[in-house]
Amino acid sequence: MGRKLGRWLIMAGLSLGCTSVLAHTFVYVANYNNSMIASFVEHSDGTLLARGDVRTPSGPEAIVIDKEGFVVTADSRAHAISVYRIQPTTGHLTQVAVWREDPRANPFSLAASPHGQFLYVANSGDSTVGIYRLDPTTGAITDAGIVHEPHGAKPYAIAPTPNGQFVYVANFGNDTIGMYRRLPGHGQLHKIGIFHETAGNGPYSLSIGPDGRFLYVADYRTNILLVLAITKTGALSLRDRIAEPFDHHPDSLVIDPSGRYLFVANTSANDISIFRIDRHSGRLTHVGHVATGSYPFSLTLDAAARFVYAVNFGNSTISRYRLNRDSGVLTPIGTTAEASYADPYGIAAVTISAPTPSASPVPKKPKPLAASGKLP
Repeated sequence: MGRKLGRWLIMAGLSLGCTSVLAHTFVYVANYNNSMIASFVEHSDGTLLARGDVRTPSGPEAIVIDKEGFVVTADSRAHAISVYRIQPTTGHLTQVAVWREDPRANPFSLAASPHGQFLYVANSGDSTVGIYRLDPTTGAITDAGIVHEPHGAKPYAIAPTPNGQFVYVANFGNDTIGMYRRLPGHGQLHKIGIFHETAGNGPYSLSIGPDGRFLYVADYRTNILLVLAITKTGALSLRDRIAEPFDHHPDSLVIDPSGRYLFVANTSANDISIFRIDRHSGRLTHVGHVATGSYPFSLTLDAAARFVYAVNFGNSTISRYRLNRDSGVLTPIGTTAEASYADPYGIAAVTISAPTPSASPVPKKPKPLAASGKLP
């Protein structure tokens, strides 16, 4: 009960009786080459303190944290999905489940459904999207279905809308975005269409703002960012097209929780582009750039949107930045070194709070914040 109670307290900002709440922000890095997840605890100044490593099946390329507080990785070399439980006071991870996919799958990225219970996995090897149910208590994975993109599509990214109604798949191999409606009551996906990009674009990464109105696409090959409006039916329409400088190769996209800023990791340029989002039109205005380490592959923010972190595949480091929430500007505050040749590929952050002992009774079950009737 303590684990779930802690999460509700951090979301609601409550204090119950005389119970005090101690919050910790943990940062987890998927290291492709040494097949480890590195664990860190965030200090109040943005410093990351190492908390140890845990081994994955082999070659993790993506990492997410689902609503129930489990860390999940897509382990491409092992063709596996692995699940880890977070110890809420230390951040240490314990592996609780491993699901082996088809040997041809090559899971490249994954996403957790916004309201828990389901995982969506983009398999670049066999051009499928695996759907899995995640047990909220044990972390066990069970097969919940599969959808097929066209042969050779090579899905590289997947993004559900915040309400869980629609799911989008970036197909790097055939320059399309697969559009899906999630069927109510379970995780199954029904295809509603395909958005065709210009041949050769190479859609690589996706991000959706907190209001669910716009999908942002990083086109790796052509150094383009697309702004696509999401209609009420889930169909996509082009709203804007932003050209980044030549040879930037935009990779990871992340939007701050307010929905005002988009951050783009530019792999070949070794920097992060900063854009201001017009929340009415979705259009982007360039704010500036900030340098990273070598080959930044992935970005994340902490829950309070105080800090942004970038993992640098080329020199096995984490670049740290303080976010100015009024301007979107990122100020470098240091670099955290990982093991030599760890080759970090993915990064994720979570804030967990756990109540300390108290003489006052704690209610057995906190009241959920989510409105009733939403998809799980």
